[in-house]
Amino acid sequence: MKQFYSFIKSWGLPILLGLVMLFFGQLLISTFSLLSSKIYVSTYGHPKTFDNSTMGTVGDTLGGTTAPFIALIAAYLTFIAFWAQIRANRDVQSQFSIQQFEAQFFEMIRLHRENVSEMKITGYILLNSTTTEQRNNSTIKTVTSAKNERIVEARKAFVSMAKEMRACYEFCELRQNEYNVPSATMLKIAYHLFFFGSFSKLVNDHGHPDFLARVRKDLKKIRKKHKNSVGTKNEFKGLNGKLINLHIKYAPFTGHESRLGHYYRHLFAAVKFVVQKEKQGLFNYDKSREYLKILRVQLSNDENLLLYYNFLGGIGNTWEDQENSFFIHYRMLHNLPTGRLTIVERPQVSWKDKIATYQNQHKIKEEIFEWGDD
Repeated sequence: MKQFYSFIKSWGLPILLGLVMLFFGQLLISTFSLLSSKIYVSTYGHPKTFDNSTMGTVGDTLGGTTAPFIALIAAYLTFIAFWAQIRANRDVQSQFSIQQFEAQFFEMIRLHRENVSEMKITGYILLNSTTTEQRNNSTIKTVTSAKNERIVEARKAFVSMAKEMRACYEFCELRQNEYNVPSATMLKIAYHLFFFGSFSKLVNDHGHPDFLARVRKDLKKIRKKHKNSVGTKNEFKGLNGKLINLHIKYAPFTGHESRLGHYYRHLFAAVKFVVQKEKQGLFNYDKSREYLKILRVQLSNDENLLLYYNFLGGIGNTWEDQENSFFIHYRMLHNLPTGRLTIVERPQVSWKDKIATYQNQHKIKEEIFEWGDD
């Protein structure tokens, strides 16, 4: 049905004009033929035999009067043929442009998957080995513990980083009331500590230098305990007696800028590439959504969580601003596991008015998030 409407939209007017011209042309030719016959009969009567001298005059008259109309129809059909060729050339060029776009787009997806598979965090693991020895009719067991290197890689790295980010926030939360830091500001500081590392000078204190200094000291002690225990010390006392879980196998709060910085830049560039091609008229909004859905399904739940934290932390705020609406308009967080957002407000709540405005403006009822917009 869509192809039929597209055909009518492209060719409807020329076909209609052609039919009108053929109809009136045939009508005029028939009319002139009848008039010529009537004139001949009224002038010469009903001849028993045709006189070439008189018939030639009638034929010349008929041909002279109908030839312009026939020529006009022929010229129009010639124009339609040329016009159809031009449209065909444009369609071929458009198809070639789409093929070029798709080749580059799927190459970007391939590179994204490589970025994920190459994600590595060097950590540690405690290996225990047991030896037995017979002495005086008794067996003596000796357990030896050794610290070995362990690599956390690919999607497992995102699982660990999501845990680390949550723990970083909860450690900051222990000092929030003491230094009277707003929750939104504390979240940005916590994400900076996670992203750059607790010892980095790039961490923005957001107007709370004393709070940041104190949290840095706390995280340094926690990191030392975690390293000394080779990751076995992975539970700490949190706010109101709850436990802060730090079940990761590498030194926490050392920063992930070198890993996530490149990852987010490439992901953002891929989304913007699709949106720009839509704005250039290569395809429509629905087609953009189809392409971005292919990209979006490459992201795991933990990748979605970290992408949302990256936005709230202020580093990735260009994903959803006055210029771009990649989260709401293009649904790049559609698969965000909002049920796991325990340390921050769910986007269904914080963006409630914005989502309602967007849906009213575009007259759509489609939910922005897979888990619902309520």
